[in-house]
Amino acid sequence: MKKLFIYLTALLAISALFILSLKIGIVHIHEPLWSLIGKSNIDASTVWQVRFPRALGAIIIGAGLGIAGAIAQGIFRNPLAEPTLIGLSSGATLGTIAVIASGAGTFGTRTIVGAAVLGAAIAALLVQWIAPNRGFGFLLTGIAISSILTSIAGLLISMSAKPGIQSLSFWDFGSLSLLNNASVGMIAPYIEAGIITAFFVSRRLDIYSLGDQSAHYMGVNAKRLRLWAVLAMALLIGASVSAVGSIAFLGLLVPHIVRLMIGPAHRRMLSLSGLVGAIVLLIADLLARTLFEPNEIPLGLLTSLLGAPVLIALLRFKRASWVSND
Repeated sequence: MKKLFIYLTALLAISALFILSLKIGIVHIHEPLWSLIGKSNIDASTVWQVRFPRALGAIIIGAGLGIAGAIAQGIFRNPLAEPTLIGLSSGATLGTIAVIASGAGTFGTRTIVGAAVLGAAIAALLVQWIAPNRGFGFLLTGIAISSILTSIAGLLISMSAKPGIQSLSFWDFGSLSLLNNASVGMIAPYIEAGIITAFFVSRRLDIYSLGDQSAHYMGVNAKRLRLWAVLAMALLIGASVSAVGSIAFLGLLVPHIVRLMIGPAHRRMLSLSGLVGAIVLLIADLLARTLFEPNEIPLGLLTSLLGAPVLIALLRFKRASWVSND
C-alpha cells in the first residue's frame, strides 16, 4: 500500500509539474490550456511549439537518466557509479562532436544520436575493462577516462572549421532550450528501447549483486548481463546527451533517493527511478527558466548543486563500508 501511494504521488507530481511548465515562463499563460488547442496565436505557439516539447523532453530524458543511474550503480556494484562520473556522458559528447566536426552529420539528425549512443557504449566498456574490480579504483578510472574524452572533444571543437561548432558549449552544462517536437520524437524511441532493455536485466541484477561467482551458480551469465546493461545505458545516455548535452549528478542522486523510499530491489527501483528522475528534471528546468527571468541558468549547474552535496555525503559517511570491501 505504501509503495502504491508513492507511485501515485510521483505520477501526480509529474502531471502537476508538466502543466506548470506549460503555463509558466517569460510569457505567462492565463487562459486554460485546452482552449489553445488548434489555435495559431502567440500563446498557442509558445505552449505547443516551445514549452510542450521542452516539458515532455524533461520527462523522457529525466526518466532515462534516473534509470541509467540505477543500472550503472547495479552493474558496476558501486554507489558512486553515475553516467557523468564514469565517462558515459563524455563518450556520448565525443561521439556527437566527432560526427559534427567531420561533416558526417549535423546537429539534430539520427546520425548524431547513433554516434552518441556508440560513444557512450565504448566509454562504458572501456571503464569496465580497465578499472579494478573493487574500491575507489573504479571511480578514479571513470573520472580519468571522462576527463580524457572531454579533452578530446574540446580539441575537436577548437580545431574544427565547421561553422557554429564552437557555439555548442551547451554540452558543458546541459540545456533543454534546443528541444523541439522533432528532436523529442527522434530521441524518444532510443530512450524507450533503453528503458525496455533496462527492465529486461533488472531481475538478474539482484542476483548479480551477490558477485560473479554466486551469480554463475544461480544461472546468471555475468558477462552477458553486463553487455545488456551497457547497451541499455548507452541508449539512454547517448540519446539524451545528443539532444540536451550532459546533465550531471541526476543519475547519482535519484537512485539513492529511491532506495531510501522502497529499498534496493532493482525492478521496483528502476520504475520509481524513472518517475523521480522526471520530477527532478522538471523542477530543475522550471527553476532554470524562472529564477532569473529573462535570463536562463544552465540546467547542469542546478543538477550539480543538488548532486554534488550527495556525492560529498556519500564519500564522507559511507567510506568505511566501501573500504572494508577492498
